[in-house]
Amino acid sequence: MLQTVDVITSAYNEEECLPELYTRLQKVFAAEQNYSFRVLTMDNGSTDTTWKVINEYHNKDSRFLGFRMSRNFTLDAAFTCGLDHASADIAIIMTSDLQDPPEQISNLLREYEKGFDQVLVKILKRGSVPISRRVLSFVFYKIASRMTNKMLPESVSDFRLVSKKTYKAMRELRESHRFLRGIGSWVGFRTSQIEIERPPRFAGESKWLGISLFGVIGHASRSIFAYSATPLMWVSGVGLTLSTLSFLAVSVLSITWLVGGVPFAGFGTIVGLIFLGFSLTMLAIGILAQYLGLIYEEVKQRPLYVISETINS
Repeated sequence: MLQTVDVITSAYNEEECLPELYTRLQKVFAAEQNYSFRVLTMDNGSTDTTWKVINEYHNKDSRFLGFRMSRNFTLDAAFTCGLDHASADIAIIMTSDLQDPPEQISNLLREYEKGFDQVLVKILKRGSVPISRRVLSFVFYKIASRMTNKMLPESVSDFRLVSKKTYKAMRELRESHRFLRGIGSWVGFRTSQIEIERPPRFAGESKWLGISLFGVIGHASRSIFAYSATPLMWVSGVGLTLSTLSFLAVSVLSITWLVGGVPFAGFGTIVGLIFLGFSLTMLAIGILAQYLGLIYEEVKQRPLYVISETINS
């Protein structure tokens, strides 16, 4: 009996990339005779003819299905929509800009056949990404790996294969701040990796590179805070350390003043210490505010996405 595969992808203004993606996917499907495929494309609030392209390909091949979002949601929310509508034995998550090469699906399936429930794709090279973003990605994965006790593997992308029991477990986690790489790591199961060099976009402009640097840093920090309470422990540790140092300093200065008298006032030192204290206080408040913001998003319990219309056989 053929095993079924749902290929889940999100498209935001990808009218130029989708025809090439679908053509290459059809070639992969033809080569993998032991599997039965469907493609679930999330039109994530596109303003071009992306939805029309999805309709046209569905009319040619009923395996290509579409879900039109009511507006532009996050990429992880769009992937969540795809996982919610998946029903196959296997789900494969990938982007639609062809930076996740469809031909790698065969390699993912070969690893799955070895008994793995998750097969991740590790990016060895991102030649088309500016050096500043590559440095940020490197720093993010280093920090995230350390803070989560290496739960989040380094340099993996959203491109991955997950078995049915894995993506069903992932669907149970409904936190508002979606970070599927973290969710996938948290649910566990037997995991393997393949390594690729990421090619440049086939056409159009990168949506990720269009996000401001502050936006990228904000998203990265929230992703870390969502999976680790370590920064809160840092706040407590810094507070305890400074309290201890203050107590020791007051003790030493009290003895000095009693023995040798009050020394000449150090205005610069005092101002510097005041600025340091305020800076550390603001840092602590900032970290607490990030966690408070995550809690605020959770308690509203809004849906993760809204679907406008579907193309579903």
